Amino acid sequence: MREFAVFCGCTIPARFPFIEKTTRVVFDDLGAGVHELAGHTCCPEGTLVKANDEDAFYTAAARNLAIVEKAGLGVVTPCNGCYSTFKEAASQLRAEWRDRDAINERLASEDLHYTGDLEIAHFAEWLADTVGAGALSTRVTRPLWGMRVAVHYGCHLLRPQPAVRWDDPLHPTKVEELVSALGAQVVDYTTKMQCCGGALDRVGEREGSLAFARRKLTDVQNEGADALVVVCPSCFQQFDLNQAALQRANEDVPVPVFYLSELVALAMGHEPDELGLGMHRVSVDSFFDRWEARSEEKWRLAEHFDVGLLAKWDACQACKDDCPVCKIDPAFQPNEIIADLLAGRLDDVIAEGQLWKCIECYTCQEMCHSRIGMAGVFRQLKELALERGAGPDAVGAAYTEFLKTGALGKPRESVRKKLGLDSLPAGGGDAVARLLSPAVGAADGTEKE
Repeated sequence: MREFAVFCGCTIPARFPFIEKTTRVVFDDLGAGVHELAGHTCCPEGTLVKANDEDAFYTAAARNLAIVEKAGLGVVTPCNGCYSTFKEAASQLRAEWRDRDAINERLASEDLHYTGDLEIAHFAEWLADTVGAGALSTRVTRPLWGMRVAVHYGCHLLRPQPAVRWDDPLHPTKVEELVSALGAQVVDYTTKMQCCGGALDRVGEREGSLAFARRKLTDVQNEGADALVVVCPSCFQQFDLNQAALQRANEDVPVPVFYLSELVALAMGHEPDELGLGMHRVSVDSFFDRWEARSEEKWRLAEHFDVGLLAKWDACQACKDDCPVCKIDPAFQPNEIIADLLAGRLDDVIAEGQLWKCIECYTCQEMCHSRIGMAGVFRQLKELALERGAGPDAVGAAYTEFLKTGALGKPRESVRKKLGLDSLPAGGGDAVARLLSPAVGAADGTEKE
């Protein structure tokens, strides 16, 4: 669906026009043919309308969709609530034809008729299924490299089943795939599938609403996420506005919150001021500070490693349980070391010294379906560590001995004689020492003329 009507609903234009701005920017950048249709009302919202009058709920929803049908289009909405309303109404009126006929009798006075044949998609669904994560990644000019982002789906993007059939309602992955396509690292967390709790505010349960927000924000913060990304304006309100309320009460939960289109627009090269990101209640400055620092770390890392290959290893994880060392020493986790490198922790990786536990057995390479393994990365890490004087004493001493003598040890002549073995021929240690004399000088701290 490359040409469609856009339905922003009530909340986005009224309270979060910057979400509308970035959504339109993304549509434009990705070549979508977006149509504005007159006559739309609230979707309507379920808690406040359906509970009062179910017939009014389905009639208003059918009228909004009939306007789209009359234009010969499908509809894309950036709002979970609107998406859920439309999907639920379409499912209900498809099954209950008598209700649909009764509603169409009313719509006839406006020269409208609802058939239910139109395509209904959420903005995230359109990105994932029409554009595709792979194609989206090719449009990224400023990848979110090294940034750790937690995803919140919100209830109504995935439920109720079977009206909504886009992703697994309990174990979704598609928004994570989009975030990964932007170059960020997705952070998993315990309360990922928990409701934002924002609907409690609508019925006067303020403390309950804040408790929901507090729990998830604390969970995300504890996992070291740089930001939380949402795909629903109500969820954005809960985690941005109510987070600001928590901060005013001196609760320390500083988690920058973004709507998905904001991250996409940023990764495609748009500037924060252009997108109105300063209008968030919770400052996103910390996100940009970390992004800039990690971009610098990426270039630093690229001096020594193939960063793209590191990212593939981190995403794959197929060899996570293959390393023979980590089976006897759980402290050594080679995949975690790769993730640390991508997170800009090169100095920490070298200082911690776990890298020396890689015994270069090449098991990871032999079992890798792409035949790449990680041994080369660990060899390079060892070389960097030695350059910084951070290697084990035994390694430095053995190398110095080799540079001086061309050998790592002397034969025990008495044992050889006892076993009836002849003395070994003269070695070439002196020749090696002469060939590598500059290196010897560097190793023992003297200068060679």
